[in-house]
Amino acid sequence: MIRRWRDRRYRDHRSAEPAEPADHHRSYRMSLAGTWPAARTSRRITVTVLTGWGVPPKTVVHDAAVFAITELVTNVVRHAGSRSPFFDLLLAMTDTHLEAGVRDGHPGLPDTPRAGDTGGLADVAGLVRHLGGGLKIQPAPDGGKTVYVRLPLSPSTAIPQ
Repeated sequence: MIRRWRDRRYRDHRSAEPAEPADHHRSYRMSLAGTWPAARTSRRITVTVLTGWGVPPKTVVHDAAVFAITELVTNVVRHAGSRSPFFDLLLAMTDTHLEAGVRDGHPGLPDTPRAGDTGGLADVAGLVRHLGGGLKIQPAPDGGKTVYVRLPLSPSTAIPQ
């Protein structure tokens, strides 16, 4: 079993392209099935990766990223599942920012939420704006899309308790 893992790691390492642009100090990408259990799995992965990168749980940035991933994965399962049976969970971090996102294969692009909109994506956008970050929706070259949030690692505004 260890040999298979080592051989796979070596093969993937040689042929794999970076998950995110090279200016990120750390990046993580995992493909998951677009099913309801993936929301819980994505949440656990996000918590584990961010904690491993030194972003402690129960901090503003950590909790905002986990909330964003949970909502974005829920949207993939709910709205894109029929045309995108798999999605990619994307996490990246520089010295100043954390990016968390989801890439699916559904060609439909949601509207970017504006102030006053309601719904899960609007809640994510509002929280991210409140923390000094942004939400971006980009079409992917394969016909799908990537929805991600960018959060400053030291937000100037704290979430009211």
